[in-house]
Amino acid sequence: MTVIEIEESIDAIIAQGFHPNDFIFDFFAAYGAPKSLIKQLRGGQQDAFGQAAVLWRRSVHFQLSGDGQVGLTLNALAAHKETERQNVRYIISTDGHDFGARDMKTGETLNCLFDELVVHFGFFLPLAGIERYKIADENPVDIKATGRLAKLYDSILQDNPTWKGDDKRHALNHFITQLVFCLFAEDTGILPSGLFSETITTYCESDSTQAQKVLTDVFTAMSLHEEARADCPSYARKFPHVNGGLFKGAPDVPRFTKGSVRYLIDAAQLNWKEINPDIFGSMIQSIVNTDQRGELGMHYTSVPNILKVLDPLFLDDMREQVNANWSNKKGLHGILQRLSKIRVFDPACGSGNFLVIAYRELRAIEIKVINRLAEIDGYAPPLWSHVALANFYGIEYVDFAAETAKLSLWIAEYQMNSRYEDAFGKPTPTLPLKETGNIVCGNALRVKWESVCPHGDDPDDKTYIVGNPPYLGSVQQTPEQKEDIKRIFENRTRIYRDLDYVACWFALSADYLRDKHQRAAFVATNSICQGEQVDMLWPNLLKAGISIIFAHTSFKWKNNAAQNAGVTCVVVGIQKNTDVGNRKLYTGTVFRHVKNINPYLLEAKNTVVSKTSEPLNGMPRMYKGCQPTDGGNLIINEDERSFIYENLPDFSGFIKEYIGSLEFIRGKMRWCLWIPDDAAEDLSNYEFFSRRFANITELRAKGGSQAKEYAGVPHRFVFAPHQEGKNIILPRVFSENRDYLTVGVVDGLKTIISDSATVLYGAETFHFALISSKMHIAWIETVCGRLKTDIRYSNTLGWNTFPVPALSDEDKEALTTTAEGIMLARDTYFDKTVAERYDPDRMRKDFPELWEAHQRNDEVLETIYNGRPFKNDTERLEHLFVRYSAMVDNK
Repeated sequence: MTVIEIEESIDAIIAQGFHPNDFIFDFFAAYGAPKSLIKQLRGGQQDAFGQAAVLWRRSVHFQLSGDGQVGLTLNALAAHKETERQNVRYIISTDGHDFGARDMKTGETLNCLFDELVVHFGFFLPLAGIERYKIADENPVDIKATGRLAKLYDSILQDNPTWKGDDKRHALNHFITQLVFCLFAEDTGILPSGLFSETITTYCESDSTQAQKVLTDVFTAMSLHEEARADCPSYARKFPHVNGGLFKGAPDVPRFTKGSVRYLIDAAQLNWKEINPDIFGSMIQSIVNTDQRGELGMHYTSVPNILKVLDPLFLDDMREQVNANWSNKKGLHGILQRLSKIRVFDPACGSGNFLVIAYRELRAIEIKVINRLAEIDGYAPPLWSHVALANFYGIEYVDFAAETAKLSLWIAEYQMNSRYEDAFGKPTPTLPLKETGNIVCGNALRVKWESVCPHGDDPDDKTYIVGNPPYLGSVQQTPEQKEDIKRIFENRTRIYRDLDYVACWFALSADYLRDKHQRAAFVATNSICQGEQVDMLWPNLLKAGISIIFAHTSFKWKNNAAQNAGVTCVVVGIQKNTDVGNRKLYTGTVFRHVKNINPYLLEAKNTVVSKTSEPLNGMPRMYKGCQPTDGGNLIINEDERSFIYENLPDFSGFIKEYIGSLEFIRGKMRWCLWIPDDAAEDLSNYEFFSRRFANITELRAKGGSQAKEYAGVPHRFVFAPHQEGKNIILPRVFSENRDYLTVGVVDGLKTIISDSATVLYGAETFHFALISSKMHIAWIETVCGRLKTDIRYSNTLGWNTFPVPALSDEDKEALTTTAEGIMLARDTYFDKTVAERYDPDRMRKDFPELWEAHQRNDEVLETIYNGRPFKNDTERLEHLFVRYSAMVDNK
């Protein structure tokens, strides 16, 4: 069952009114309960207690209530021994007017009117194997701090033009980090409360020229022990010795003006105690421009996106262990020991965000467990944490980011020790800072991972590789990065040059991972799980024994940086030599348990579709449209077309309609010159044509080998597979939201299709039915690449590999009829563009005849495939992948 299908079923139940004898069984059916189970439940074989009560083991305990008694009935169900004994997920009650439910796993409750149930259908999605997934919220204080730091940074650059170059970038970034530490330290008790901001306000607000000297004095004092401070001003001697490398050496402080001092004071007014330690990553992302971020490999990932990696990789499991052992003293002590064995390794750690959040979440689990042990056993909290910073490892390309990662970890430790002290009265660490974190500065693709995070001798050690490595498609990669890809992949596969840079981290993870105690998960571009990159990357990983243990399907990037990246991402978790069986597949805010996740992030077998130049399905070849390579000289507008008709009517037959993707979808009109060889010489005598031919000749002579080849025939298109029969046009990029691919039939006698579209020349009508089906769009969405989230059609990956069953003459006739039905339905709305007619928000409501025609086409085609229509795209794809495997095996 899909989420949409469940919602529609609940809506139908509500629409028919409350029927006390049928409601709960209809409800079960809506969430996919088997018919045999519903029949058994109707027979009362699993009734738990009382009249009109129903128990679906491990799922629902239901009882009708008297009028106004829903709450009392729920309390009775919650207290009933069968609810606990049968491990029931939900208790539900209704009197036909009010409706109440409780999730016994999460403790969440639902109270609404019966008629409002459809609004809350998502509450029960776990009954269909689709778990609800709550994404953490952004911290608004982080966002404010990021913005204020960015303004301060920009103001300092404006005040100090000589600091804009590469030679001062490290100094400026290090200076900002020193400021952030001071702001954080005075709000958390590391420094005396308000000491830093009061010093700046007192000595610099009225005279901004003093700021450079005051900050130099303060930072100098913080680098010195007490006995070495005799020459420091009295205001600087108030600051303690910090050390830890942060204030080591002579300070490098820029000049301040009144505006930059004001921005610093504004930043100090925030409560930095509430700020996540990953603020450093946010700062870097906000103050370094996009090009520099790409060059330096700094990628900031927000907390919600970090938890999409960490939660399913290991945090959810730890939390579930806590819940399962909540009253088990021995089990809780075992969890504390397991916490001490967890190692987290980020081989592209940037400023340490993944490591910081992992550390923070593990410490929170530790505090919860110790608090529970104290409740049930009088356990005395230990002085030292079971979660040691020594178990956190990272590799980072940029020295400043690597140093920031170490400081971020130290601040995270300080924050969690403060929470520990609040909970148990244990003291917090004191200054000076100590070196923390196993962070190595270097290229993660050239540093041996085992030299940074060695495999431990303890069999109980669990190592988790995490991160958000640089993405970088092949076009954006530097020569150094292309060399990295070559070095990593040239001995693995012959096809690798078009891989995204992030693929390297998956390959090296496959080398590093050994057994079930080691896992890896990365944020990545969705490109590595679709289109031709699947064939480049995943066969090698699968051969190495890698399995996908969880995944987040495509989501648009969002973080709290000033500029959100325009990238569509996935999260993929992998493990080696494992038969996990219970894997999690996330889509948006829900997930479901599945038996396998294939490289396309589908619940299906690990089949990889390879592009092929010839159709495997017995269908005719599909080509890209005609390519002029003419600098626009063979394309004419309305005025030029009218000129030919009026002044050169003998040549009007050489004018053809010229359409590509945009013209077809938006209903635009263009024309081109389609000139036969035997007419070219005569046309050269007319200035209108000769000038265009001369322009084309000059353009092609300067082009590539194919263009040069056609320089002597400027009247021709460089690539012209055109045929004059019935031709099917397919745009090469489709909107992600379409229910169907927007395809059309054009008359090749009068229309030329441009290379912005794909074409099936000499098509038969039943081909239109195949391409216009849900079966085909499901296949294309899965195996072809995308531009961001839009669908990119590929003839070699999409059409040539599309599994088509053997079609009898009767089948072809039936599909011809449904295809003609779609075309006739389109004509009903002739005054609307294709884009309007296939707008998913309007198609069913505004163009019902077209929608119904597509439904008939799907029903006929899917019955040919399967003997019955499929329930959803999951069924369609599972069926198609089985057929694809058989089709390849038979070739």
